[in-house]
Amino acid sequence: MLVDLTDFLRLNQFPTGRRLFTFYRVREIAVNLPAPAIETLAVEAIAADEKTQALEQRWTVKRRSGKPSAKQLRDQRSLQVADIRLDKALSGLRDAAEALIRGADEDEDKALIADVEHFLHAVFPNGVGAVTGAAYDVELVAVKAIVGKLQGDLAPLVQKLGLGVNAARIASLAQTYDAALKAVDNLEFGAVKAAREVGQNYLLRIVAKILGTYDEPAGDHAQKRAALLAPVVKQNEAIRHHIRTRRSAPDVDPKTGEEELPEETTVSGSADETSTTPGG
Repeated sequence: MLVDLTDFLRLNQFPTGRRLFTFYRVREIAVNLPAPAIETLAVEAIAADEKTQALEQRWTVKRRSGKPSAKQLRDQRSLQVADIRLDKALSGLRDAAEALIRGADEDEDKALIADVEHFLHAVFPNGVGAVTGAAYDVELVAVKAIVGKLQGDLAPLVQKLGLGVNAARIASLAQTYDAALKAVDNLEFGAVKAAREVGQNYLLRIVAKILGTYDEPAGDHAQKRAALLAPVVKQNEAIRHHIRTRRSAPDVDPKTGEEELPEETTVSGSADETSTTPGG
């Protein structure tokens, strides 16, 4: 039976800024104690949630834009143009290969026909339409594989059939297509949500690590445990306060801990009324 940390530790859902502020404080305390294991985990958590914050900022811009910006429109047009050019180049490669055996004699040109058929099957096993009609990202993967073949195992045959210009054109356009696709922001909310879940799990792991490292009920362990958990408890209680007043918990500046104004908040605080703070 799989056991999750949430089965034992109940914390409110921390917005990313609050998590980062908490991780910064825990790391600072861990450095001063010192508590190297806690410090290491806090550093990992900070790195993860700094990426989460970057994703959230991208998502906020994308969500608020409503209508695409001029840059987004240019990027979309560039991708469409690159797609059209690449599709034509792929079709041109097929047409050039087929032209070599159009009207060929099955007896006299048997070797040439075999070479062309082998070439076309290797490059377009399901036909050129299966590549040109695919989604942008799927087509890019397929074209990269094709370029690899043209520059690898099929390179001698490319030269033999006189298709070097076509092959070079596809390789060049594939790079342009790749760059154009990367310029278009295809971020989906699922990626943001997944990153937030990773950050919240780091929060639970840090609490568990603190409780497991300093587990004695009194003395030095109790003091260190209280010091390291203090930032978590403080933020958890702040979120709980907002929930009790039936308001969503605003995020905070991860550097200062100051609450952001509602219009500045990029993450809505969601929490469980029944959550408890670490240790009670």
